[in-house]
Order: sequence, then C-alpha cells, then structure tokens
Amino acid sequence: MAFSVRDVYAGSSVLLTGGTGFLGKVIVEKLLWTIDDIQNIYLMIRTRKGKNPQERLSGLLHDPLFNRIRQEKPEAFDKLKAIGGDMMVENLGMDPEDVMLIRDNVNVVIHSAATVKFDEHLRAAVTMNVIGTKRIIDLCHQIKDLKVLVHVSTAYANCDRFETTEKIYKSPMAPQKLVDALSWMDDETLTKITPKILGLRPNTYTLTKALAESTIETEAKDIPVIIIRPSIVGAMWQGPLPGWTDNINGPTGIFAAVGRGVLTNMCGSSESKADIIPVDIVANMIIASASYRTSINTTEIPVIHCSSGELNPLYWGHIVLFLEQFYKKYPMEQCFAVPSTYFHKSRSLFLINYYIKHHIPAAISDISARLIGKRKNNVKLYSKVWKMIETLHFFTTRGWSFNARGLPEFFEKMTPADQKEYNFDVRQVDWNSYLFDYVMGIKKFLLKENLENLNRSRAHLLKMRIRRQVIAAIVYAGFISTIGRKWKKTTQYLTWFGAMLATYTYTEVSFRRHIPLKSLKDYTQTSDYSRYLQKS
Repeated sequence: MAFSVRDVYAGSSVLLTGGTGFLGKVIVEKLLWTIDDIQNIYLMIRTRKGKNPQERLSGLLHDPLFNRIRQEKPEAFDKLKAIGGDMMVENLGMDPEDVMLIRDNVNVVIHSAATVKFDEHLRAAVTMNVIGTKRIIDLCHQIKDLKVLVHVSTAYANCDRFETTEKIYKSPMAPQKLVDALSWMDDETLTKITPKILGLRPNTYTLTKALAESTIETEAKDIPVIIIRPSIVGAMWQGPLPGWTDNINGPTGIFAAVGRGVLTNMCGSSESKADIIPVDIVANMIIASASYRTSINTTEIPVIHCSSGELNPLYWGHIVLFLEQFYKKYPMEQCFAVPSTYFHKSRSLFLINYYIKHHIPAAISDISARLIGKRKNNVKLYSKVWKMIETLHFFTTRGWSFNARGLPEFFEKMTPADQKEYNFDVRQVDWNSYLFDYVMGIKKFLLKENLENLNRSRAHLLKMRIRRQVIAAIVYAGFISTIGRKWKKTTQYLTWFGAMLATYTYTEVSFRRHIPLKSLKDYTQTSDYSRYLQKS
C-alpha cells in the first residue's frame, strides 16, 4: 500500500536535532519548501561562540541553500523556532518551559545531531552520541502525541564487518557499562585503553554510533522508531542547488586539496567502492521515513541503509580519473601545484611520494622564507592535509557491502508524486554529472570562486606546467653536466632530450581512460544556478 509523505507532517510539529549541520540544513529547507501545512519546526540549538540559539538560526538562513524560500515563500521561515539545548548536558540543558512546549506540541522527532569527528576523544564521543541519544529518548517518552522518532545513524556503525545487513547488531559492549566507566575514569587512562575498546573499529565515531543503536533498541521499545544509516554524505545531487556543500569534511576535503595541488597521492585502493551518497538523497529518505514508519505495523525497529555501493557503485578509481581530467579543464583559481591524482596500495610508496612531493618541499619553502624575513606555514598546512589523509585511510583502502534491500522496497511504496518530490533512488544518479556539480559546488560555495575568472585560472595553470618543465630541464642539465662531463656533446644532448621527453610524457600526457565532462554551458543551464544563485 502506498503512503503519502505529507500525511505525518500535516498539522504536526517537528523537533530536529542537528539542524545547523550540513544534513540538518537540507532537512529544514525541504520541509519548509514542500509541506505548507506543517505547524512548526523546533530546532534544538546550543549557544556557541557567544551566539545564542536565535542568533545562530538567523545566521543559518543566510545560506544560499535557502534562496528559493527567501524569494518565493519567506513566510515559511516563521515556522522555525529555536530551542536552547545541548546534547552534552543533563536534561539536554533545556528550560522547563521549552520541555513543556515540546511535550505538548511536537509529533515527529528527527535526531541527526552527533559529533562526526573521527578523532574525537572517547569521553566526548560517548557523551554526545550515546548519552545524548538516551536523553533524546527520555524526552520522547514525555511527548504526549509522538508519532515517530527517526534516528540518523551511519552505515559504518558496524565497519568491523565487511558485510552489513539492515538490522541492529549486538553491541560490542553494554553501552551503560561504558557510560558508568566514564564517571570514574580520568582522561589519561581512558585515552590509553581506547584502542582496546575500539577493537576492529578505526575511531570513536563508528563505535559510539553502534552503541547509540543499541541504546535505542533497549530504551525505545515502546516508541515508534526507525533508523536510517547513510554512508559517506556528499554534496547535493538535485535541487535546489546541485553541488551545494558547506564543509570540507570527507571526500569534499579530498576534492578541494587535489584541486589546489596540495594533495597528489593517497593511500587507497582504486577498486574499492567510495559509497558516496548525496545529501539531498539522505534528507529525502529521512523525511519520507517518518511517514513510512507510521504506515507499517512491526515489533522490530526498521533499519534502512541509505548507501550507493550495492545499487549504483562508484569506485575510488573512477573518482581519481574524474578529478584529474576535471581540474585540467576547470582549474581552481588558487593552485599551489599542478593537480594530479594517484592512489597507492603500497603504504611505503605513498609515504615516499608524500614526503618528496609535499612535506620536504614545504619545509624547504618555510626555511627559505624565514631566511629573508618572511613567515610561511606550509608545513602546518600539510600537517592538516596529513591528518585528513590518515583519517580517511581506513575507508579508502577497504570496501564494504551494505545490504540495500530496504531502499528500493521503501521507494516503491511511495506515491509517484512523492517519488519525484522526495527522490532518494540512488540508482538514478549519473555519477559523472554528479561529480561535475560536486566539484563546481566546492569552487562556488566553499572557495567563493567566480566562473568568469576561468580563463585566468587556466592561464595560471599553464604557467605552472611550463615552470615544472623548465625546472626539470635545469635539473637534468645540471645532473648530466656533472656525471657526464666526459661524454660527447651529442650524447649529453640526447640524454637530456630523452629525459625531458620522458618527463613531459609522464606529467603531461594521459593514457588513462577518458571521462566525458559536461560543458560550462550545460552546467549553468541545467542546474538552478542562474535562478537562485546569482541573486544571492
């Protein structure tokens, strides 16, 4: 039986955690744009950097993502209500009046707040992701007319398994026992035993998200709940702004670093699935899942993977080829080196390339700058790049199989109108088109580049390519004149010419598979670029 997504939201109010985050913004925008008869959307926002919840909400709405609402239905913003709250604090740090407001008015709770830092200290990760989830469940128990709780987990919650099905797995430990241990254990001791606690998991994020699922299983038995597990959340696929993103986490950081020439090599497997999922697909599934959960009768907690690897796989090898060819045609305005992309299965080969191409030249540049009285922090920059590489290393060198039977079954139960409005069918994604919009989105939304400066960027890239060949020519000439002093001039010239030809072929000629790219005209015409973006 088909169900209507709007049914659960019509005349209802929503409580959303994580509303100021990347995914949360998209959920807010889509709810306001598509459901006119929604009552209110309460956003639980903590005070941060001297800004109270209302000030942070006001700042949030200046994002280009909200342009179409600002231009066509600005009255919808009146439905957004900032509620002071903090997942890290007892009772969510909420005023009794706000608790009463939520208890009496909210019908749908979407819990997407989490610390997504892979290197977060275990205490902070447990407090936010596990204890925070328990606090949300406790709040849900107080709500008078709760229709559904949607919990946003991650497909990598069980990344200690190479194949994951859509069910809650037995927790690696009792969540409450770990919570109890935190109450008496100091940070130093906790840091020392963290690797033992993590086991086969790479970081505290994946562990605590698994523990959060176990917490839901034990604490939310009498609540209609559904769990959505996204994989690696990337830029927007369709509307309102294809390619939109607001952070450099995950693959976005890799794409940006490659474009600026500060990352040319990574340790990983080209044959591994990237399993990127567009943020609007995740938001659409989350919104639709609330209605889906209320339309079924089950004693089990439904778990649905929102991932691409099984239904429409994208491989790291394809991304590597795409980025190299994209940046050759559409370079970034600020390039520190000629962009190139290589994946190494060998850790040793990767380290050799990293230090020769990046770390050592950065150190020499910093030292040279100091000698002439200037300050440069290239080594500091590369320490950030290194941290990103090491954080993602576990995921770029491995592949997982996330059973995705639930996504197509769920999608087929929606009405044709809802399938179009809340499209989360990842099988429809054209990866080449998506990646083009993705990288263009990085240039536009994150780096604030102007497409009108593209010719200037190309000229700058050409200068760097020429400079690279000139430097190689000088180095080869010096090397040959040193070791080949007794050679005939003809031999010296031929050796130099051969070395230059080999270098040019290696650096400038690509024998890789060609990937067709969209034209700039197609990009600006097929996206909502001109309608919403140019007015921002």
